[in-house]
Amino acid sequence: MRLTRWNAFVLLSLSLAACHDSTGPQTMSAAFALNDIDGRPLPTYIAATPGLTPTILSGSLSLAESGEAEMTEHRTEWNGVDATYTVNYAYEIRNNEIIFSMLQPCPPNANCLAPPKGTISLGRIALEIGRLDNRPILYNYRPAPTL
Repeated sequence: MRLTRWNAFVLLSLSLAACHDSTGPQTMSAAFALNDIDGRPLPTYIAATPGLTPTILSGSLSLAESGEAEMTEHRTEWNGVDATYTVNYAYEIRNNEIIFSMLQPCPPNANCLAPPKGTISLGRIALEIGRLDNRPILYNYRPAPTL
């Protein structure tokens, strides 16, 4: 498989950032595409749950040098409605971990989801976006192809 220069640069940058032991957090500019959820290729469900569930069609993760991240998910809801959701986070890379935080605090009495947490390995990112029966739900991202 041939990698474009951009993909090779992203892989190298992520590898260096993941292995770099610095005193401060790291950031980078990179784009990733959702490859699978818990090893299941797309389109797939988020997790095996009783009843109707949404089907994830695609997803992306963009990291900016400024320390902001954008996660987008395109899905078909359980009732057949096509929807795209985008969530923005702050992020930092420490060793092989990528740590997300909310850009704005959760309002009082709101039911906000915890931000994802993840690891970087071999230029790929694995994010735990939630848990089901105490088992993590992993979104696995690969470097996004460039045009």
